[in-house]
Amino acid sequence: MGYVTIIDFPDKSTQPSAITKRPFLTVDEASVILNRIQRDRGDAVADKLTWPRIGFHLRDWKIWEFAWLYFLNNVVAYSWSYFLPIILRDDMGYSVAMSQILTFPPYVLAAAWMFGTAWVADRYRKRGLIIIFNCAWAVIGVCMMAYVANARVRYAGVFLGVSGANANVPSLLSYMHNNIVGQMKRSIASALLIGGGACGGIAASNIFRQQDAPKYTPALAVVIATQVLSILHVLKNFWLYSRANRKADRGEVILEEQEGFRQTL
Repeated sequence: MGYVTIIDFPDKSTQPSAITKRPFLTVDEASVILNRIQRDRGDAVADKLTWPRIGFHLRDWKIWEFAWLYFLNNVVAYSWSYFLPIILRDDMGYSVAMSQILTFPPYVLAAAWMFGTAWVADRYRKRGLIIIFNCAWAVIGVCMMAYVANARVRYAGVFLGVSGANANVPSLLSYMHNNIVGQMKRSIASALLIGGGACGGIAASNIFRQQDAPKYTPALAVVIATQVLSILHVLKNFWLYSRANRKADRGEVILEEQEGFRQTL
């Protein structure tokens, strides 16, 4: 279905479709869209990907940090995916069937939370604040899971932990896309970021050790540490990005090789 329903990029959407035999956009419509993209991102026309250009992009510390932040977040996200049913069954005392059923509701909240925080971040152009808020939300949830005795309170903590970690998946992707320019640079950064996220899954599967069952307190402490470390990274970027923006305002630097570009805090 994707072959039929997914349209091409604006610069190619004026060509007749192989299915409908009609173009999706007129030349004038495509021109309007491309001008908007150029004004917003400065990369309406794809730059050429060459090995020297790849090397140049890889020297930017930001794209490595985005991958690292995604790694830290996915340690939490995968931890819930892998081990929540086990914790519900072995530590909280629910049956096998009920532990599977109780895994589902926190992800319903996470879906709504994801859309809500995404709207706020996009409306006010404040990505870092949303990431910090979600990290803090997840820390509260994991602390409830790890250090409270009452099973119902601990299960309530699952809702906070799952929603915070999963809402930060699109938040971090947007944080990356808002702070770099160029289609090829975004491609490289996206590849590194997804790789970092996959490594987070590997880490999550190894911190929950059998000898720590059923509470897995050391693993939950690691999960808390990843979120605190993410908060510190974003706080550091508030200072660095604000400083870079002030320099750009004074005309001392051109950020991301694009006149008028400013980092998103």
